[in-house]
Amino acid sequence: MSWRLLPAVFVALLTIGLVSSSTVILAPPEGMATYPEVIAGVGNDGAGGFIVVVPFNMTPNGTPVVPGAWVGDFYPNGSLKWGENVKGAPLHPSPRIIKATANGSILLIGQSDEGNHTDVWVIKLGEDGRLLWSKDYLLNVSPGWIMTVDDIVQAGNQILIATHVDSFRGEKQVTVPVVLALDGNGKPLWAGEYRIPHGPGELYSTAIGKVRDGYYLILHDERNWYYLRLDKEGNPIGAWRVTSSLNGFFIKSALSLGDTVYFLGGSSNGTVLGAIVGNSTIWAKLYTMIPEKTCTEKSENTTILSTSAFSTEPAPALTVSENYLLFQPTVVKAFKLTCDGGLNTTYAVIKTDTMGIVESSFVAVTEGKDVKEIVPLGDFGEPEGVSASGNSFIALWRRTTASGATLHFQGFAILSNLQSKPEGSVIGTYGFRVNVMPVNVELTLGPRATWEELGVKAVDELVTVEKTKEVPVRVVTTEGSPKRSICGPGIILLLTLLVALRRRK
Repeated sequence: MSWRLLPAVFVALLTIGLVSSSTVILAPPEGMATYPEVIAGVGNDGAGGFIVVVPFNMTPNGTPVVPGAWVGDFYPNGSLKWGENVKGAPLHPSPRIIKATANGSILLIGQSDEGNHTDVWVIKLGEDGRLLWSKDYLLNVSPGWIMTVDDIVQAGNQILIATHVDSFRGEKQVTVPVVLALDGNGKPLWAGEYRIPHGPGELYSTAIGKVRDGYYLILHDERNWYYLRLDKEGNPIGAWRVTSSLNGFFIKSALSLGDTVYFLGGSSNGTVLGAIVGNSTIWAKLYTMIPEKTCTEKSENTTILSTSAFSTEPAPALTVSENYLLFQPTVVKAFKLTCDGGLNTTYAVIKTDTMGIVESSFVAVTEGKDVKEIVPLGDFGEPEGVSASGNSFIALWRRTTASGATLHFQGFAILSNLQSKPEGSVIGTYGFRVNVMPVNVELTLGPRATWEELGVKAVDELVTVEKTKEVPVRVVTTEGSPKRSICGPGIILLLTLLVALRRRK
């Protein structure tokens, strides 16, 4: 074998070994936090690594600290590439991080800890964690306030942020969707409030994105979803209602490829994925996860299927990798997969082509027994987002528990590969099939949408970026099936072969 070819072979085989493992990243490392943004977001660094952002708005016991966030970049095998703390400079305001995303560059989105909740603070980092810029955008939304961020998108050389403004008219709460558009250097392009005659409840932003001739914006009230098209300056040029015959239909997130807008949602029947071109839905499909085998207990002449299931909404993030779509389906709380165990919690990522045809899936289950002393993933977690690089991915879930009137939160991410078959005490593999069927989702002409342009003042804000070896997360790696891995003796054998061939040179 040629020496020149051997490194490529070595890297390929090493990659097979790496993808056979799965890593669980847990925050906080012990216990739970009292704020929901335990992990503000995940993403990819554009160089094969995966980003995890952990705000330190509060300590696990609720003690205030200087706001900011820890940003960590992980290799696909779960080892840390680098980590750093991002926080306000001394004698300056500090950023309270609410959401984060990464697709090459890294975005931290939050608000000033000295403001009146009418601002959006954006910090942009390079793929290596280097600070590119930090700006606080003061929006003219008075007498309202901004309490959260609904969606963040890096669309080419633009950054799109969808949120909503809360206010009171008398004793009635009123919400108005807001979009802020920036260029890649943080310069404001436009900002506006959007209104549309709608059904019961208040109006919120669901998703924002870019298409060739402008933008799309998805809004919702308590029962209805609205699809808006905007021109290049943010002006609404059309609005449609999105309806389905499915019971409890809703939309959670969306993304665009060219002029096609893909939406991810659900219903009481399962997860819904579909595509919109222009003002029409070109396809929509329903996805459900079904175990290949569950425990059956026979009593006299009757066979009882012993399962327990619980579905929630899918993640508020749909991602694309090499023109394939990846998403977290609705979480199945538990199946009783074996008769000698308890209920198995299920976490999954599904990959489809751009027509919704399933290409592959990753399904991990916790053991059907108490493993909280190992990694307390709990009985159930809400999907929060997924990012991918080829077949490697990182998927985020959040667990919520109540203690009296206080809510406690825990975030955990699974970093793995679609070909991985984890086998361990934390998570393992079990046979599932993805059931897919076409469903009806339609766009019908809706009421006229209006918008009001908002004034925006951009203020450069100082932040400090410090490399750190402290890791505010717990990292546990589960090896894959030995049949699919060359870790251990296989790596040693390859290294020995490399050395021997090198000496022959």
